[in-house]
Amino acid sequence: MARPLRIEYPGASYHVMNRGNQRQKVFYSASHYELFLDKLGESCVKFNVTVRCYCLMPNHFHLYLKTADANLGRFMQTFLTSFCYSLNRLRGKSGHIFQGRFKSHVADDEAYGMSVSRYIHLNPVRIKSLEDFDVDGKIRCLDNFIHSSYRFYVESGKVPEWLDIYHILSKFEGRTLTERMTGYRNYVEDGISNAIESPFNHVASQAILGDEHFVESVKRHYAMNLNLTDTREQKELSRLRSSFNFDEILKIVSKLTEVGRRDILRRRSVHSVERKMLMYCAEKYCRSTTPLSGIAARMSVSQSGIARSNGRFEKELADNKKLRNVLREIEKCLVNSGSVTP
Repeated sequence: MARPLRIEYPGASYHVMNRGNQRQKVFYSASHYELFLDKLGESCVKFNVTVRCYCLMPNHFHLYLKTADANLGRFMQTFLTSFCYSLNRLRGKSGHIFQGRFKSHVADDEAYGMSVSRYIHLNPVRIKSLEDFDVDGKIRCLDNFIHSSYRFYVESGKVPEWLDIYHILSKFEGRTLTERMTGYRNYVEDGISNAIESPFNHVASQAILGDEHFVESVKRHYAMNLNLTDTREQKELSRLRSSFNFDEILKIVSKLTEVGRRDILRRRSVHSVERKMLMYCAEKYCRSTTPLSGIAARMSVSQSGIARSNGRFEKELADNKKLRNVLREIEKCLVNSGSVTP
């Protein structure tokens, strides 16, 4: 079964969540919630991580955080291991507390930071027992909920050093912090009174939350350079790497080989090496966006013709250093968006 990618890079923002093992409760008392936040704060200092917002529900948690370094996996592993070990000792228990590894989405902070924070802070009023409450009742429940960062966003008071409320509050109008807090409160409460779309409806490849430009940027600059050993992640990475546009591959091959696009596409072209290179790259990097039949149609050959061409080209690559260098340049162009002009 494919596993969602864990994409890490300096300065990345993430939505992170996990549930109790078999959806059982994680937090049974106030001391359990306090222990979680204590361990979270310790790990934030150790790994240079900043939490933007959080919500701890009885059987799961949500975090929205920023990693200054490319270390989400190490941060979460250290944090959750420390918390689980301490909680088991506190309760006199043993065994797993959480349901498998945590889930995460790398997020476009500028475009989705506000909506992710609202989604997280509204968790306490989305539970089944509050379905019949009116808007005012849900707002009262939200105000009385103490196991999230919402209270720091809407009330003056001391904020934990590892919690950054000001980044999101700065997006709201107001000359004073109090005015911006009021703006944020209105924004969150609007999510109670009106049906709003979940930001996670826009997740791409199970791992990236952002618009098309952000997804392309992550795909080019990070996913293309990942070296994974987990075969479950490799399947998803392969799908992401093969989601480029055929015309983009054509443009790059044409630019780097100095052969016109029409000449490369022409069936009986004298530029056979360039055609084979295009077919090879198209199958490797376009299969998620263009089926093999579509690639064959653009190249005016049969699907079996592409397979034979790619087989021959792979043999040529093994013996031809110049071809390998050109192929590396093509991959660099895919990574560096905009490096090739028409």
